[in-house]
Amino acid sequence: MPAPRVRFHTSLSILFLFCLSVPAAVYYVDINNSQAADSNSGSAARPWKTITRANQRLAPGDTALIRSGVYREYIAPVNSGDSLRPICYLAFGGDSVVVTDTMYGVNLNGKSYITIQGIHFRQLARFLYIRNQANHNTIVWCVFDSARLAAGQTATWAGSVISGSSQHNWVHHCRFSNYGYYNADDIGCVLDIGSESDSLDTTRYNLIEQCQFYHGGHHVMGVYGKYTVIRNNHFHNEPWSMGTAASDRGAVLYGDRNLSYSGYSRNGGRNLFEGNRVGYSADPSDNNGASGMSMNSSRNIVRRNCYFNNISAGLSMSVTSSYLQDIIDNRVYHNSFFNNGHNPYDPTDHMSSGIGFGIYSGPLVITGNALKNNVLYGHRIPFGEYNINTTDRKGIIALQTFAGNWDGDTRGDPRFVAANPDGNNPMDTSLPDLRLQPASPCIDSGTYLTTVLSASGSGAVLQVVDAGYFMDGWGIRGVTGDEIQLYGATQRARVTAVDYQTNTLTLDRSLTWVQNQGVCLTYEGAAPDVGAFEYGASGIARTPVAGRRQRTSGTRVVFSVQGRAIWVLRGGDRVAVLPGACPPGLYLVAGANDGTRAVKRIAVSR
Repeated sequence: MPAPRVRFHTSLSILFLFCLSVPAAVYYVDINNSQAADSNSGSAARPWKTITRANQRLAPGDTALIRSGVYREYIAPVNSGDSLRPICYLAFGGDSVVVTDTMYGVNLNGKSYITIQGIHFRQLARFLYIRNQANHNTIVWCVFDSARLAAGQTATWAGSVISGSSQHNWVHHCRFSNYGYYNADDIGCVLDIGSESDSLDTTRYNLIEQCQFYHGGHHVMGVYGKYTVIRNNHFHNEPWSMGTAASDRGAVLYGDRNLSYSGYSRNGGRNLFEGNRVGYSADPSDNNGASGMSMNSSRNIVRRNCYFNNISAGLSMSVTSSYLQDIIDNRVYHNSFFNNGHNPYDPTDHMSSGIGFGIYSGPLVITGNALKNNVLYGHRIPFGEYNINTTDRKGIIALQTFAGNWDGDTRGDPRFVAANPDGNNPMDTSLPDLRLQPASPCIDSGTYLTTVLSASGSGAVLQVVDAGYFMDGWGIRGVTGDEIQLYGATQRARVTAVDYQTNTLTLDRSLTWVQNQGVCLTYEGAAPDVGAFEYGASGIARTPVAGRRQRTSGTRVVFSVQGRAIWVLRGGDRVAVLPGACPPGLYLVAGANDGTRAVKRIAVSR
C-alpha cells in the first residue's frame, strides 16, 4: 500500500515536555468553568475565560492548556517565544477544543517560536496565517476546515498562508480542507506557501508533512517559495462545491487541481516534493479539466509520489505569456502514475495523459527537465504535448530527458498491489495501492540518476554530472540529506552538503568509485525499481490520520513540542533516556488517557 513514513506515534492523548533553564508558567483556559475569569491567575483552580487573555499574557516558555469548549476568538500571541522557550497553546488532554466563527483561526504576524497543538479550527474567514518573518513555528495535530462564506464567497484568496519571508516553520499531522468557491471562475485555495507575485518574498526552509489537504477552489496548495519540503501528505480535489449558472456546466459540483507550483525564479523553485499522494483533480467551473500537480517552476525534486485518478494529467508543465519563469531542470523520478487523464469533456487533449507539457503563448520555455524511473499505467497516452510555436504543435518532449520509465500500457502491467480505477474513495489514504507485487516487471528495472564525474578514486567528496537530483536537508530541522548508492555496488553514504554550482556532493563517509559509474538513491536488489516504492525496502508505514493522535501499545516514545525524542515509556514508567535527550529542566506530562500518571508540578533546573 502506498504509505508515507510516519514521523512518530504516541498512545497519549496529549503528552508534552519542555526543557528550560529559566522559570516559566503553565496557564489554563476554560470557557465552560463557572469560576473562570480573565482577572484570575490562570491556575488550574482559577483559570482564565478566554484565549484572548492567553494571547496577552503568554511570555517565552509559557504554556496555555485549553479545556473543552467552543471559542469564538483566535490565537494571536502578543509575544514570540525563543529557541529554548517556545510559547505553547495546547488542547488539554483529550479535550475537544474548537475555534470557530472568527476572522482567523491562528494569526502569527511576525511571531516566532509558537507551538499550537490539538485544536480544531472551523467555519472561519481565514485559517492559519504565518506571515512577515514569522519563523520556527510548529502546528501539530490541528484541523483547519470549512471557510465562513459571505454571499457565497470566501473572505480572501488563501485560507492559510506561510509568506512574507517566513522560514523554518513546521506543519505536521494536520488537516486543511474546504476553502474556495465557484462561479464563472474558480476562486481560492487551502494553503499558499510564499507569494507568487512578490519577487522579494524569501519564504523558504518550511516543512509540511503527514497532513491531509483537500477541496480548494483554484488549487489546494500553492508553492511559490524556495527550499520547501513537502513530504508524506495526502492531496485530493474531487468535485465538492456547487457552481452557479455562470459556470461552464451550470450549477453543478466542481473541483480543481491539487498543487500549483509557480512564482519568480529568484525566489521560487528548488523545492522537494516527496512521498505524497495526489489524486482526484476535477473539472473546474471555467475550464475542461485540471492536472493533479501543475509544475510551473524550476529545479524542483519530485520523487516517490503517487498520482492517480486525476481528470487531466497527473503532472503537468505548462507556460503562457502571463507566467513568471521558464520550466527548466526539474528532476521527476521514481513516481507512480495510474489512471490519469481520462477527461470526458476533452478526451483527446494533450493533457489527457499521464504527464503533459504545454506552451500556449509567450517566450518562456520548457526544457532540460529529467523524468526517470517513473511507472505509468492506465493512461490514454503516457506523455502529451502542445506547442503553439511549432506547426505540428510538438517539440517539447524532445527537449526533456527520459530514462528508465515504464509505460505499462505498452510494456505490460506493472502489477501494482491494488489498483482499481473504479469505486475508490478520495478520503481513503490507502487506495489505490501502487506498491509493486513480488512478480512485478518493474523490480530491478530502473537506471541510475546521474554519473560520477570525478576521476576514479575514493573519498567523501564526489563530483557528479548533475547534483540536481539530490538534497542535503537544506538546513531544515528534522530533514536529513539523501542516502545515495553507487550503481552496481553496495556502497552507500549520506549526503551532507550539495554544491549545485559545481555539482559536488559531500558525504558522511568515504566511497570508492570509478569515473562514469552511476549514482542512485539507495535500492534493494540488482538495480533500482521503477516507481514510487522500492520492493523490499523497510521503514514504510501507513499514512496516519491527520489531526488525530495515533494509538499504539507497548513501548512509546515521548516527544517534546519541538518534535525531539526524549523518553522511552513502558507501562507509564520511564525506562530509558534517548541519546541527545534534553538536560534537566522543566518537565510536564498532562492529560494521559492510558493510565500514565499526570504530573503537574513544575521543577526548574538551575
